[in-house]
Amino acid sequence: MSLPAPSATRLRFPPILWHAPLRDPTGYAEEARHFLFALHAHGAPIAAREIRWNDRVAGLPPHQERLLQQLLLKPPQPRSVYVLHILGSHLRPAPDARASIGRTMFETDRLPPGWAEACNRMDAVWVPSAFNRETFAFAGVKPEKLRVVPGLIDLDLYNPQGPPLALPSDRGFHFLAVFDWSLRKGWDVLIAAFVEEFQPDEDVALLLRVHSSLGYTVPQIYAQIEAFLVEELGRDPARIPDILLLDRPLSASELLALYRAADCYVLPTRGEGWGRPFMEAMAMERPTIATGWSGMTAFMNSENSLLIDYTLQDVPEKAAAEIPTFRGHRWAEPSRAHLRQLMRRVFEDRRFGKELGVKARAHLEAHFSPQAVVEILHRELLPFVEG
Repeated sequence: MSLPAPSATRLRFPPILWHAPLRDPTGYAEEARHFLFALHAHGAPIAAREIRWNDRVAGLPPHQERLLQQLLLKPPQPRSVYVLHILGSHLRPAPDARASIGRTMFETDRLPPGWAEACNRMDAVWVPSAFNRETFAFAGVKPEKLRVVPGLIDLDLYNPQGPPLALPSDRGFHFLAVFDWSLRKGWDVLIAAFVEEFQPDEDVALLLRVHSSLGYTVPQIYAQIEAFLVEELGRDPARIPDILLLDRPLSASELLALYRAADCYVLPTRGEGWGRPFMEAMAMERPTIATGWSGMTAFMNSENSLLIDYTLQDVPEKAAAEIPTFRGHRWAEPSRAHLRQLMRRVFEDRRFGKELGVKARAHLEAHFSPQAVVEILHRELLPFVEG
């Protein structure tokens, strides 16, 4: 089984072994696959090893599945640079590696116990943004080990033109959010802003494409939404604008079709290490609304996105009980009132939204293409080239 020939653009790389959750549907895994494929395409001598941390498997296009399988079966070269792409608490150097590099990120203003010590055992730690360079250093990671290596996106895989996904909705405008169901993602702020800003008879719907790494079932998610509407907002769930929960597995092509079916991507998250779905929506030329804090501000700004005002607040006990690693941390609390204004603006001014989406994709193409980020990877790896 032979590997496809890399591109003619060749840079000098040391041998690399990339160890990551490569078959997973999470943002960590999608980012890792983009790094892996881009390095291979630029001639890097790279092999891969898989981490399994749940039972879910991403539905990759056939050509990606074939290449991934080939790289997973490829024997690593002796004394490779070892890149461990995982949560910071799991970082461990490889004893026989030329160098051991951790690729990781975190979503709040500091790190959980043990992360800084694990990071400091590595030769270098690649974080995706200046946001994490600051938060990791604040938490005790040695600044000289921290290097900013942004995520990349292959825009050839994200075609805004094409058929949209058939939706169980006849509304003329659809807001979309794609996320792992937890309070960190700000689903409560999103639902509150949506039902307070729009009337049931307006031609609009909110699509929630969700999964739950915390183990919530679909009935439990529905129950949380209903309880929030009734107990927190005092609203009758039968008298609100349409909210649709999309929970079935989607292939890579179906996810792209879902982005095409949406008119605006929105998520008032309280903190992200990177926020890959925002990047995917921007690649699909969708106007994108996000909180103006944390990892996604590396690629989102006032010229290509709509950023929600926020205040920094202590993580509340309800959220800390859901994910204990956040206890004692601070994160962003997005402004519900400002989110309402931004959603209304995109809903009312469709031309503005389309122009914003075009700017968003152009920004990614200029700064986060495989070529642009591989050059950063090359700079970071060049010191480990021997001879």
